Amino acid sequence: MAEQDQASKDAAMQQRIIKHMNADHQESLSYYLRHYTHLSSREARSPTLETISFEAMNIRTLDGKTHKVAFKPPMKNWGEARTRTVDMDRESREGLDISSIRITEFYPPKSTAHIVVIGGCLLALVSFVTRSQMMEGSWMYKNVLTWFPGGPDMFHWVVKMIAAPVVVLHAFEAFLLDRTRLRKYGVERGSSLWWKWMAMCFLEGYGCFQRIDAAVRRKKEAAEKEKH
Repeated sequence: MAEQDQASKDAAMQQRIIKHMNADHQESLSYYLRHYTHLSSREARSPTLETISFEAMNIRTLDGKTHKVAFKPPMKNWGEARTRTVDMDRESREGLDISSIRITEFYPPKSTAHIVVIGGCLLALVSFVTRSQMMEGSWMYKNVLTWFPGGPDMFHWVVKMIAAPVVVLHAFEAFLLDRTRLRKYGVERGSSLWWKWMAMCFLEGYGCFQRIDAAVRRKKEAAEKEKH
């Protein structure tokens, strides 16, 4: 009878842990899969904890496969579950270089410097794309480019010399933003938020890094204040 009661309690505890992890800590389950079983972020997206024992967790991914994440050493009782899962979350984040701080929104440019940079880059890109409409004989060539310092020929030379390097540089900066900021602060690749940041970085460049870093500093300061 005592064994049946204990088995019933164990089963109830297992179900509580499973329900809690799936409802509130799905992100941690994804980190476990990425760190301990070396799945990619796409493969580990939206996982489900199926079973848990003193020895391991069995986590199912969207492709229907189940992956075993072992507790090392095995737990001695269910009271260890919370501490173990928190420790594994921290270890996974450290291994994946993912911060506990989250960027959950897009911060548009507000400073004059950032807006001026965006305007200049946008002008260069638009001019490069529409340069065929500004050739000799066009309305733009006769009525606008004649006012450009050095004339229309100088304008076309400047656009040609600036636009291509800007595209290459900003594409590289967008790549770095994804790898060093968005990934680190929990912005899921391919999400609408990710696309907003990537598109703005491709247009603006370094200003996106500055705004994200400023937001991270604010969040860290707020977290420190809550501790005291």
